[in-house]
This record gives sequence, C-alpha cells and structure tokens, in this order.
Amino acid sequence: MGVYDSVLVKCQKCNEELEFQSKSGECSLRVYDLENCPNDVLQDVNRHSPMRCYCGVVYKVDIATRKPIELNDF
Repeated sequence: MGVYDSVLVKCQKCNEELEFQSKSGECSLRVYDLENCPNDVLQDVNRHSPMRCYCGVVYKVDIATRKPIELNDF
C-alpha cells in the first residue's frame, strides 16, 4: 500500500468535507485543509476526481483558485 497526503475540501452546497488524496509532495499521510495545502501537494489533488459529495454534488478542485468547482455533466 502506498502512502499519500490528504486534502480536506468542503462541498459548497452542504459544507461536508471530503478527503481528496494526493501522491505529490512528501506523501507522509498528512491531512491539510484546501486553503493551507502546500503547492506541491495540491498539484495531484484531482487524481481521483471528480468526487461525489453525499448531497449529490459532483466536484473537483480548481488548483489555481483553491476552490471546489461543481461539475454538472456527471
């Protein structure tokens, strides 16, 4: 099993936090908030995207703005 870092991203509809995994950066099983995530970890944050929130919203992270963006086509 490989190691990774986690980035917690809040759904903009219901505020539920989902865990996005990244294999860039140190990969030391650290957990970051999206706003405080190191840039190197953020580069691979969408490796399993898009994610579906429990409320049904499908989203991924916009790396440039550090915000979740809703995807309506899924």
